[in-house]
Amino acid sequence: MIFETGAILLIKNYQLPTKVKDKFFIVLGTIDNRAILMSMTTSQVYFDSSLIKHGIIKDRDISVYCFEKGRVIGKNGFCFHKNTFVSQRSNIFSLGIERINTLAIEYIDCLIKEEMANLLYCFYKYEGTAKKYKVFLEEVLIKFSE
Repeated sequence: MIFETGAILLIKNYQLPTKVKDKFFIVLGTIDNRAILMSMTTSQVYFDSSLIKHGIIKDRDISVYCFEKGRVIGKNGFCFHKNTFVSQRSNIFSLGIERINTLAIEYIDCLIKEEMANLLYCFYKYEGTAKKYKVFLEEVLIKFSE
């Protein structure tokens, strides 16, 4: 099962290092219909909470993209009920189709174009993003600008 770039997915019973939990992911793109790149979200605040605003937040060595609670970010009206963050640090996952097919995934909505472009650009500009992902993100950003 392949999802479109910008898809907001809820993966049920996702195995985290210390527990199993339902987690939201955002699809950053697909690779030759074989795999998808995704990024996990969190509502945990690991930086100065006075900096919370919609969009890119930088605090010391932390860089996150914030989806403000209640702000519509999905084409069909989806919004998070808590401030929700996507960290740029080590937060791009490549999952093959075989693995995706074993997960309990619920399609929630798809990010509006401007939100997706901003999120992709945030990852692209972050100095800690692996070069192999930067090349991919650049290609996706070009497609989004067409």
